Amino acid sequence: MLDSVALIDWYCGRQGITPYLEPILAGDESGAFSTVTELELWQGIRAGEEEKHEAMLSFLARVPLDSAIARRAGQLRQRIGLERLSLPDAAIAASAEITGRTLLTRNTRDFVQLDKLLRIEFYSKD
Repeated sequence: MLDSVALIDWYCGRQGITPYLEPILAGDESGAFSTVTELELWQGIRAGEEEKHEAMLSFLARVPLDSAIARRAGQLRQRIGLERLSLPDAAIAASAEITGRTLLTRNTRDFVQLDKLLRIEFYSKD
């Protein structure tokens, strides 16, 4: 499950994400994203980047929000603390956990407190 930061890193050409995304783009592995990630990405897309964005998302499975994910996101925020875990990050983490996927992110600041609760893989920027 790719966090928003992972896809932003790909768009920006940061090399740390490359070993994870190349097998997906080659069709050797599968990847996914939460609709919350999609929402976060669309707010930052600049004119002319739409096709590149849509092409990347077409290689990945979209995980829509449902009541199980909403419930788990709320539970994660209660457990970690509302001020320490944002609602979007909780929903992305819950999407990974509910679907049995590992969350891939470089965002240690927001997700490190979830490391003991679900499968997270942190990568470096370069």
